[in-house]
Amino acid sequence: MKKNLKFKAIISVLIICIITSTINFQHVKAKITTNLPVSYIDQNFPESYMPYINALKEKHPTWTFNAVHTGLDWETVLSHECYEVNTGISLVENIYSDEWKWDGENYAKDGNFVTASKQGVAYVLDPRNFLCDSGIFQFEALRYVEEVQTVDAVQSVLAATPMGGDYKNKYKYYGEWKTLDKTYAEIIHELSAQVGINPVHIASRIRQENSGNIINGSLINGDYGVYNFYNIGAYDTPTTDAITNGIRYAQNKGWTDIPTAIMGGIRYIYDKYVKWGQNTIYFERFDVNNPGTAQWLLDTGYMTNIFGPKNEASITYNAYSKAGLLESNFVFDIPVYDNMPEEPASIPLPEDVTFTPDNTKVYLNDPADSGVTDEFWIRSGPDTLATIIDKLYETKDGQENRTKFTRIGIGQNTLYDKIQYEDGRIGYMLKKWIYEYEYVKVDSVSLNLTYSDLAVNDTLKLQANVLPSDALDKSVVWSSSDETIATVDSNGNVKGLKPGVVTITATTKDQNKTAICTLNVVSKSVTSITLESNEYTINVGKSLTITPTILPNGAVNKNYSIEITDTSVAKVDGKNIVGVAEGATIATFITEDGNHKAQAKIVVKEDDTQNYIEILEPLKLENNHISRIDLNANTVADVKKNINTNCNITFTSIDSKELTDTDKVGTGTKIQFENGDKLIAEYTIIVYGDVDGTGVINARDLLMLQRFILNKAELQPIQIKAAIIDKVSQEPKAADLLKIQRHILGKYVIEQ
Repeated sequence: MKKNLKFKAIISVLIICIITSTINFQHVKAKITTNLPVSYIDQNFPESYMPYINALKEKHPTWTFNAVHTGLDWETVLSHECYEVNTGISLVENIYSDEWKWDGENYAKDGNFVTASKQGVAYVLDPRNFLCDSGIFQFEALRYVEEVQTVDAVQSVLAATPMGGDYKNKYKYYGEWKTLDKTYAEIIHELSAQVGINPVHIASRIRQENSGNIINGSLINGDYGVYNFYNIGAYDTPTTDAITNGIRYAQNKGWTDIPTAIMGGIRYIYDKYVKWGQNTIYFERFDVNNPGTAQWLLDTGYMTNIFGPKNEASITYNAYSKAGLLESNFVFDIPVYDNMPEEPASIPLPEDVTFTPDNTKVYLNDPADSGVTDEFWIRSGPDTLATIIDKLYETKDGQENRTKFTRIGIGQNTLYDKIQYEDGRIGYMLKKWIYEYEYVKVDSVSLNLTYSDLAVNDTLKLQANVLPSDALDKSVVWSSSDETIATVDSNGNVKGLKPGVVTITATTKDQNKTAICTLNVVSKSVTSITLESNEYTINVGKSLTITPTILPNGAVNKNYSIEITDTSVAKVDGKNIVGVAEGATIATFITEDGNHKAQAKIVVKEDDTQNYIEILEPLKLENNHISRIDLNANTVADVKKNINTNCNITFTSIDSKELTDTDKVGTGTKIQFENGDKLIAEYTIIVYGDVDGTGVINARDLLMLQRFILNKAELQPIQIKAAIIDKVSQEPKAADLLKIQRHILGKYVIEQ
């Protein structure tokens, strides 16, 4: 908003009018009294807080910001603080628009104050809407700090009231003016210091509740011989009005002189609120902080006016500003709730006010004042009631010299658009001062990986390629679909946390273009070992290599040993089993990691030269596997042409179906050689890329391998071997998926 003295004067009058409110010490009907979560404090804010916190840190390096983790669920707190639990806990003045009122009606609860809408409560409850220069002071810790909370600061709060002006040391007693030995500011400062509470807060509370009007204010002008500076007990009952009740309360407490009355209110605020954890203006309004002393939560509130914390914060900020104390060592305790919405809660808006998603770089300019400094007020909502989160001063014309924003929403039926700072803060600005940059926009983004395995506690680097290369803003935001499985930082570094499948997404800040990588996070520890068959046959003096399947794919230590039960029948030579003499024994394969075991029967026979078997090229026989099958000639009849034998041959598919000469062979097809009823040998066919065993490489193979890599399906050991396209790796990877896909598309040939 442009600077305008007349406008500012009007706003000042309005503020003075609305800050006067009555206190209603009405308790919530459904307070929490059991299993109270205990708050804890650190400086680890949720990501959605950080843009606002960082902006304040940069501007005010002497300020300290603490995150108060309440342990309370956002929706639970919101329900307790609005009419859903208690119709009298949160009120607004009836002069506000219908969107601020429950059902848009004037459900009267306290004089001209009516029940607030749930959205109105959500807006003032959400701390992120007030992380700005003035709003932050509703989170100021209320303990006394001598070097900050000076008499001058207290006087600055009272300056605009009779208590700080011509009557700063005057009071009336039954209509007669008398003189104090000290000013009100000095009394408030001295008494607050004795209790250990912030005197600026006490002065702000007095100004908030009675406007410091010791001339005409019935509760503090001494007409009845008592003084109730804080409106304590001043609320309407069916038989008595608020003023009478407030006077009676002061009479019962013996508040018949100024120091006693001021100290009485200080002790009331401290004993009833501050010492129980309601130690900020915000916490006095919203009873959500339990430092370990609270006996209940969501029950006690100092005020019912939902704008109370905002208004008092403004008074406090102005007081410190006038006293030249803004760069003191302030400490702010800011609440954090569980399950908060991703963006700050919206200010209440008419139903027809919406924001069409947009992603355009913009800047602010008032062309009517070309060449001079422009001042813009950026708000937390599209309304003059919304908090001013920033005042921007632009000193040069021309888009290249002005602050860059991204317009993320084009306002419909409103004068405002929704914009986002480059640091992530979100605000609203009048449309008439928003102009689009002329720039090269992002067209697309891709990643260096689309699938990958990742072991638990290992990391990998994802890189985003944003096009066109001359795009103005090529920055991306990284996110994980499940941060319990894998996390990703702002530079694309991914870390696996636990086994599972997760999607990592890169989203361009300009134009919201996205690219994803699916990760299969696996344990580094071995979980199982399996063998392709339960029985193997070898001849005396010959050796056989049996390669077990060890899972998971990403296991670090896949070393294993082999033990033979009867070494007179067979023996171990490295990773080979050698036949020693005719007979049968058991071979046990044992993993070094986890001691997992798999067993198979080893049958050793003398080489019977009468049973002749010769596998001809181009076929290759190795460890009872036949490979190098020609995918263009892979029927049973085609394979038989490359086998010389005097045995009977039977072909059986991977699903145990006997094949005819016209059927295709594929991965898992078994070839059995028999002499009469005697099984002489059994070989298994492997076709690389043919995962399903049909003898054809197609989309089904791609899907089966993908599901296996993502731990959504199991494969037989022979199918796993067929999926390892390079024939040397220990397990199939995302690269094998890509090779099969390219083979199907005719862009790559899988060698058999």
